[in-house]
Amino acid sequence: MNKELRLHQLLRKKVFLLTYVCFLLTFSSFIFSNSTTNNNCSYFSESGNRNAIFPLSYLPNSVNFVLNSPSDELIDGRFTIGYGNKSILFGYPYSFSTSHFVLQSSGKYASNNPELSQTKALKGVLVSEIDEYSNTIFTSKVIYTYDNLLITQTLEPVGENLEDLENTSKGNFYKIEYEIENQSDAPRDIEFTLLLDPMIDADDVCKMSANGSNIKMDKKFESENIPFHFSFYNGDLQAQLITKHQKAISPDLAYIGQWAYLTSVLQLEQQDVGKYTDDSAIILRWNSQPLKKGELRTFRVFYGVPKGKSGINLQHHNPNKKSQITLYFDANESVLSDTEEARLRDFIGARRWKAALVEGYTDAKGSEKLNLELSKDRISGVSYALQMFGIKYEKILRKSHGEFFARDDSAARGKGEQSDRKVVVTVWR
Repeated sequence: MNKELRLHQLLRKKVFLLTYVCFLLTFSSFIFSNSTTNNNCSYFSESGNRNAIFPLSYLPNSVNFVLNSPSDELIDGRFTIGYGNKSILFGYPYSFSTSHFVLQSSGKYASNNPELSQTKALKGVLVSEIDEYSNTIFTSKVIYTYDNLLITQTLEPVGENLEDLENTSKGNFYKIEYEIENQSDAPRDIEFTLLLDPMIDADDVCKMSANGSNIKMDKKFESENIPFHFSFYNGDLQAQLITKHQKAISPDLAYIGQWAYLTSVLQLEQQDVGKYTDDSAIILRWNSQPLKKGELRTFRVFYGVPKGKSGINLQHHNPNKKSQITLYFDANESVLSDTEEARLRDFIGARRWKAALVEGYTDAKGSEKLNLELSKDRISGVSYALQMFGIKYEKILRKSHGEFFARDDSAARGKGEQSDRKVVVTVWR
């Protein structure tokens, strides 16, 4: 049975259920709102996004995928990509992502990163093509609504020359595409930013090039100077980001900098933020343009592995049953105290965790370079303890922040802040 026929049959089986669920949600919302007129609670408060549920008619006519039930498949849509069992974006293969997008609509901000302040957190309906034998997601669409805009994120495997594929399990690149349609009567000024956090194999620190020439962090490209492609590599494994191509829609700005800085900004400014970390990321920005009623604007780049290789995979951010602990250190120390080690042992317990994220921090006392190394040493010590407590080395993700997030004033630089000397461990199932 060919893929398109199978997908259509599965779709027909789910359409009735989806329509019924949407009807119940709409009816329940109406009843609930009438019974709580003077109450600030919302029927949709659990999902955190009232706009995440919308009628079936909102879906684009081109969607030919399995439609997942909105009652349990509302996701933020963040994603990670890998080649084989190796990562080319941070978090693969453990359903964890540190990449995201930011949408500005006439001065208002929204993002699929719920940890980004001053933005509306978006969740959408997942529409995906899933392998029926392995449950692997090859192609996915996540559909959001915000400010009377319909936002469609499409992640689709393509070939080494960016051609469409019949067998999407053999892709070289992922097409990363966003379509924004204005469904309001009023025009909107739309600006779009995409942040990608490369991680090559198990190393979050990778070498970089633009059009084949080596580059370092804090490098900015604009307009005609945007490279045709960026490369991120570590040993024999290389990932490419294609930004200029007849099938791509080139951004107006590309900036390679520190992930810790880029992941927290809305308006990118060229400024000296210090070299607190060697963890690089790239921001792509398409400048603000007016979008009239009914108009559609598209943003598109490609990310994957070079020619001669194929078989990249996708996972969405979905750390189930997440738990977190913060471990503290004495000044200039990277070894866990007996007390903190016991706390970590009790925290991990006998449960079987899928993976762990270990983030290292320091206070602001001392040099940026030494503090970066100290944060890495703290990560190494905690990672070793995690292995002793049953989490395998390859299941531990690491991010070294140095003093980037430390309290930074004269007092803190003089004595250091105890609460900044830490490692944060996040585990999930």
